[in-house]
Amino acid sequence: MKSLRSFILTLKAALLLAIMASAQTPGKIENFTLINAINHNSISLSDYKNEKAIVLIFTSNYCPFAKLYEERIQNLISQYQGKGAQFLLINSNTSLDHLDDSIEEMEKWAKEKNAVVPYLADKEQKVALQFKATKNPEVFVLQNTGEGNFILKYRGAIDDNPQVAQEATAFYLRDAITAAVNRKNLPYAEKRPVGCAIQKQ
Repeated sequence: MKSLRSFILTLKAALLLAIMASAQTPGKIENFTLINAINHNSISLSDYKNEKAIVLIFTSNYCPFAKLYEERIQNLISQYQGKGAQFLLINSNTSLDHLDDSIEEMEKWAKEKNAVVPYLADKEQKVALQFKATKNPEVFVLQNTGEGNFILKYRGAIDDNPQVAQEATAFYLRDAITAAVNRKNLPYAEKRPVGCAIQKQ
């Protein structure tokens, strides 16, 4: 009986290690191209092959949770500007779902907020489907492994308090960016995001 119990514990430990290893070594991220609502130019992931990390933030003009995170996102952009991390905001809601999320409203929002990073329109939801994004906001940190080959380092929540920034105690996105830029491991690869659902077509 003891040997069986020992075998089961060993098997569980081995399985846990395998899961952790797979979380840290995900597959290569395929390139994508979207239109920047700010200037209507095409933006591709491959445009940033020299960056150490790419931060994709699925967001929305209308979503109350996205609005609560606007200042925190801007602070992170300022913190990592020029340090090897490129931020890309992505709006995958269609204007049929929410008029506030039309490309015209995206452009207006970006100008009002003095946005310094691209705000990409994913109106066919190809990129949302590619990353299996479900919430606004939801973040994906990609790490450059060399020559513009990106892997997924982290996905999910920005921090542990969507409603009150001052009461957040775990800063998942900040720590994931730092880990990706410095090619360090994280103790986690995913944290459940809280926000508005991306309306699927």
